[in-house]
Amino acid sequence: MCEAPDCDRTIYARGHCARHYKQLLRHGEVQPDRAAATCAVLECGRRAVTRGWCHGHYLRWSRTGDVQADVPLGRSGRRACTVAGCVRDVASRGLCEAHRQRLRSAGAVDGAAPLRAVAGRGFVRHGYRNVPVPQNERWLTQGRTPEAEHRLVMARTLGRPLRRDESVHHRNGQRDDNRPENLELWSRFQPTGQRVEDKVQWALEILQRYDPTVSAALGLDLDPETGLPGYVA
Repeated sequence: MCEAPDCDRTIYARGHCARHYKQLLRHGEVQPDRAAATCAVLECGRRAVTRGWCHGHYLRWSRTGDVQADVPLGRSGRRACTVAGCVRDVASRGLCEAHRQRLRSAGAVDGAAPLRAVAGRGFVRHGYRNVPVPQNERWLTQGRTPEAEHRLVMARTLGRPLRRDESVHHRNGQRDDNRPENLELWSRFQPTGQRVEDKVQWALEILQRYDPTVSAALGLDLDPETGLPGYVA
């Protein structure tokens, strides 16, 4: 254990843990532990980390210029842009993304000038449209955002995330036509070998994965001895 008094951390170097070893390098000796200071914002109670504030109030000050002590910390709602008449969500320093960009480029937010409404968001890559994924649907993309729109539409249709060996095909060949009726699910699932027993194994797994009713009707099940798909006696 670390040689510093009352320290139960494991040794990192020269008989001390990583924290006390860094103190030796900086000050030549181990520094006594000080009581943790609390955030300077009244009724916060969190541990102060920077400029006398907790991490949450420090981030608020760095982004908006004001700790807003009367506003509780948390993600219990979005704040609207501070420009009069603008209902878009705040992106930085009290401004939405559009007014923030206008301030950077023109030097003024010009709140009287209307903002240009853009239908939809995203980008096109290799002919495929990629779109941002709403927070409540990111489980369908395993947390990815943005995601290819055709894969997101198929995941919504199936009600589950797509597997790594599944792809989505456009029936009419138009990569940006992502209507559900224009999409079909393809599988790239295949064995590594070409032996007959490998192909039979692959066919049984495909049946069990995509059409369990047919596999049940054919009497397919896992072999209790090998754990592989096979016919039940």
